[in-house]
Amino acid sequence: MLGKGIGYGRKAREELSVDENCKTFIPVAGDREKQIVELLNSLPPEIMDVTHKIVDMAERELETSLNKSIYFTLADHINFAIERLQKKLVITNRSLWGIKSFYSKEFAVAEKCLACLNETLKVNLPEEEAANIAFHIANAEEAHGQDYDSARNAKLMGEIVNIVCYSLHKKLDKESLHYNRFITHIRFFVERFFTNQMLTDDILPESIAGKYKTEEVVAEKIRQHLLNRYEKEISEEEKAYLIIHISRLARS
Repeated sequence: MLGKGIGYGRKAREELSVDENCKTFIPVAGDREKQIVELLNSLPPEIMDVTHKIVDMAERELETSLNKSIYFTLADHINFAIERLQKKLVITNRSLWGIKSFYSKEFAVAEKCLACLNETLKVNLPEEEAANIAFHIANAEEAHGQDYDSARNAKLMGEIVNIVCYSLHKKLDKESLHYNRFITHIRFFVERFFTNQMLTDDILPESIAGKYKTEEVVAEKIRQHLLNRYEKEISEEEKAYLIIHISRLARS
């Protein structure tokens, strides 16, 4: 149970009543239950308290529900991050750019969460921790499945953007409407790619055949990259949508 003052004046083994001001977690039975209990026993109460606070903040800001597992995974991460800070151990987050660029809403919220965390616990965790918090938030968003991996997705999105950028020989305007539409499309394309839910309508590929020769070459490079790296083909429909979005970027 998490909540203000729920243990005040209570004795060990005394029964507690649940009210609307506290949250109750019932872990699954078996080894998982043992792991959660061991984790909770190892975490300072103030870590759980600030985790509760920033998860509530994230849900309000993003207007969504987060999977309850985030209370445990994020609390464990925060505790470890503070231990690293105290020991002056620096671990570079290679996903910082990807998370910041492709999960901008989650990152913006995570920056506020980080400020709250630093103020509450009187620490000075760096900006990279905002990316880590955003990573946990994105993974916990209820719209995503249990196998969702924001760091993996952000990495592939970065690879696709780099292919497009180098192939078009131009610097992309990250403030432009076409770029933001492209990033939105790539984000959902990557999700479909990893969940094997790619579009399969044959009408669009036929309607654009031969009209965007330069963009077709770029889309083919992306297709070949995915095939080489993941040994998985993309559908002709997905390739056609890539061509259209790339053409808008090329002409912007």
